[in-house]
Amino acid sequence: SPLIDRQLARGLTIAQAITIPIAAALAALIWNPVVAKSAALGALIGWMGSAYFAWQAFRYSGAGASRRILGSFYRGMIGKFMLITIGFAVVFAGVKPLSAAGLLGGFALVQITAWLFPLWFERRR
Repeated sequence: SPLIDRQLARGLTIAQAITIPIAAALAALIWNPVVAKSAALGALIGWMGSAYFAWQAFRYSGAGASRRILGSFYRGMIGKFMLITIGFAVVFAGVKPLSAAGLLGGFALVQITAWLFPLWFERRR
C-alpha cells in the first residue's frame, strides 16, 4: 500500500533533500544571494519536518505493532509541526538579511516535491 511504503518514504526524503540546493541555485540565478540563502533555509525547514515524520512513521511494522505504528504516526506529525514552527521562528528571528518570499518559496518547493514525487514514483514501478 502506498500509505505505508518505506521505499517511497525513503525516496521522497532523498528527493526533498536534493530540492534544498536546487531551491538555492534557482533563487541565486533568478534573484540574489539573500533570496538564495532564504530559499535554502525554507527548503531545509520543510525537509527536516518531513524527514522527522518519515523516521517516526516507519519505525515499526507488522500487524502486531498496530498501536505502536499509530502512536509513531501521531508523534511524527506533532514533531514535524513543532520542527517546522520552531525552524521558521528561529530563522525569522535570527537570520538577517532575510527574504521572506525566498524562505516561503523554498519551503513550498519541498512541499510540492512531496505532492509530485509519489506520482512519479508510482509511474516508475
